[in-house]
Amino acid sequence: MKPLSYFVCALLLFAASASATAQTPGPSGPDGDAPYINPYSDPYASPAPAPRPSPLISQRLELGAPGHRYPFPIYASLPLDAPAGLRKVKRLVIVVHDERRDAERSLRDITALYAGQTRVAADTLVVAPRFPSMVDAALRGMPAWHRTGWMEGLPSIAVRGRPLPRSSFLILDDLLRHFTAPDRLPSLQTIVLAGHGAGAQMVQRYAVLNPLDESLRATGLGISYLVANAESYLYLSPLRPSRTGRGYARYERGICPTYEHYRYGLEDMPAVLQAYDGRLGRAQLASRYALRHVTYLLGSADNNPEYRGLDKSCGAEAEGATPLARGLGYWGYEMRGHGRNAPKPARHGFTVEGIGHNEAGMYASACAAKALLGSGDWATSATCKALPAQPRG
Repeated sequence: MKPLSYFVCALLLFAASASATAQTPGPSGPDGDAPYINPYSDPYASPAPAPRPSPLISQRLELGAPGHRYPFPIYASLPLDAPAGLRKVKRLVIVVHDERRDAERSLRDITALYAGQTRVAADTLVVAPRFPSMVDAALRGMPAWHRTGWMEGLPSIAVRGRPLPRSSFLILDDLLRHFTAPDRLPSLQTIVLAGHGAGAQMVQRYAVLNPLDESLRATGLGISYLVANAESYLYLSPLRPSRTGRGYARYERGICPTYEHYRYGLEDMPAVLQAYDGRLGRAQLASRYALRHVTYLLGSADNNPEYRGLDKSCGAEAEGATPLARGLGYWGYEMRGHGRNAPKPARHGFTVEGIGHNEAGMYASACAAKALLGSGDWATSATCKALPAQPRG
């Protein structure tokens, strides 16, 4: 009986293995088998990255005024230490990474739009600053931030071996001053600041608060901002989307006493930002912001209220449950002119159809390509739908 029992066990193990194989769907094969879909996965999370091309090497810039210079890491589409190669640059795109701080990836997502187009590659400079953290051992001696403090414009940390604390908004100021210095980019005509996710939050707040926009436009430069899938927005009044789904009203302080605090509103603004350009009143900020050229992009599928990394503080929840809802709410707020005495805003807004919280997918849309690079034959894979100039509700 002993040999027979071994035979029976082996047969049972073989059957179990065959059954498991048959019940575990794999990728689509030549016979058209359906791919396996994990029912517990986040359908709007960024897909697993494909094998990456050879890594770019970050370039080091010396920024700041004389006597207060500091080094900062930049990824760029052209060598920044070769002035001859920068003479033809007409368009400067500064792209801010998301919470992953993968500046190289952000740069590649944009340069992929004009891959193989030699002329565009020569007259377009894409730069992606990387905001260091304390764990970046290779970036010692440079400004560094705790977690996502850079996203809010907060100052870098004060620690021995690092430059004096500096607001991340001042870093963007210094970048703009660097690239618009005389003879740096002698053919420059247009500047675009862009961001996705956490980077979009930074760009939107910078668009409200920076003091350089008008002075750059006065020199004949065009400057605009692209805000893609921001998880929250800086409101310039106490109004928020009504909980009834129609119109706007003050949010209930009993539910969220701090909903108007910075970074969601203008109360309790950090001292570093009050000294930066926060001295203007609400009406002045609203009027100035309305004249700045901003494009909002919202992924039509960025509507998962439980996706990893979503800001779920009560100040963010006061703006809506998902990034899509928050973006639509802010678009409606601007279109209704809730900034007191604010002129009609210089805005464009689009949903990117079928795209969730995915940086590459958003930048590969027709509306993103136009906002980033102007009109042209760009390699896009997603369509856009314009947001209504007079939203309902």
